[in-house]
Amino acid sequence: MDNPIDTDRVPLVLLGGQPWPVPLLVARQNRIIDPLILSLLPVFKEWQSDKATALSMLGTAQYEALQEIVFQAIRRARPELTRDQFLDMPVTLPELVAAFPIIAGQTGIFERAAPGEAVAGTSPPSLPTGTVSLPMSAT
Repeated sequence: MDNPIDTDRVPLVLLGGQPWPVPLLVARQNRIIDPLILSLLPVFKEWQSDKATALSMLGTAQYEALQEIVFQAIRRARPELTRDQFLDMPVTLPELVAAFPIIAGQTGIFERAAPGEAVAGTSPPSLPTGTVSLPMSAT
């Protein structure tokens, strides 16, 4: 089956050291991703002020939710990717965290501003942006 999705001008996420396109997501992905994004917002809000506390909030369920969000999002452009293939990729926690705001933007769950224009009150609260570094220990 041919992949009709144009990936030339879409955001990329870095996973396992490789770029993956994340086109606008559709109902098939959003019905899974949107509730997971909303469930993780408290973790990412805390991330902005206290990374160690945010990491302590990241239990198995939250980590699996983050993996599911990323897996579903990259399958939009690469539907042949299996869950086992994804789980066997050398994806790091910093890569998953850095992918989160890009994917949240591609779901349409938050209103997007035109380039260079801010839309007050419509962005997800305190999503991490830019380079992500994790402390070596939470102490």
